[in-house]
Amino acid sequence: MTTTVFPAFRTTDAAATIELLVTLGFTERLLVRNEQDPALVEHAEFALGNNGGIMFGSVRHDGSALDAVGGGSIYVVVDTEREVDRLYQEIVDLGHAIVRPVATQDHGGSEFDFRDHDGNSWGVGSYRGA
Repeated sequence: MTTTVFPAFRTTDAAATIELLVTLGFTERLLVRNEQDPALVEHAEFALGNNGGIMFGSVRHDGSALDAVGGGSIYVVVDTEREVDRLYQEIVDLGHAIVRPVATQDHGGSEFDFRDHDGNSWGVGSYRGA
């Protein structure tokens, strides 16, 4: 059995979320927009490589646990430290708040942390885990 984990969250700005995901190397798998307001996303799935991915949708104010924004934490693994450096500059250029600049980690690899437009915490690094 293959197990896959999909972080899921809601966003206040679907276009900004899509731009961020594409910048980080995600590709669109499924995008279902609201029929009355196409700026709103009912459900989206973006893949990262063969095994990773994220699901998101626009805030709905429906009281569900997912409807709160800004509390998520996501770590994106990239292949090389050079890629970490490149993405750091792209995230800076997009205007996201850098929490921790690129640094080499004692446990291996390099990484940086930032917050997106909704306040979610993101880490980008070359460390794949033990």
